[in-house]
Amino acid sequence: MANLKYTDVMKPEDISIANLWTVFAGAVMDAGAPQMQRDEMRKSFYAGFVECFKIITDLSDVMTEAEAVKTLERLKNESHAFFETMIATHPRITGGR
Repeated sequence: MANLKYTDVMKPEDISIANLWTVFAGAVMDAGAPQMQRDEMRKSFYAGFVECFKIITDLSDVMTEAEAVKTLERLKNESHAFFETMIATHPRITGGR
């Protein structure tokens, strides 16, 4: 997987969902995309972030530490596989790396 980190493109204090959306949209969305597409993608991006954050914060409430670690590892592997697909499809994500 590419080693691009959000701190490669922004300061840690600037990391926010809004700024992450801007980076993501700039990497995968065509400049001429209709506003409706932009709005729907933004809603989906935020919804995905909310669900991911909820999963992470809920892990300690409903799972043992071992179960939580296995779950996080599985989610990490799945997200890395998806990211690799995105890189192949949208080289702008990593600046062509």
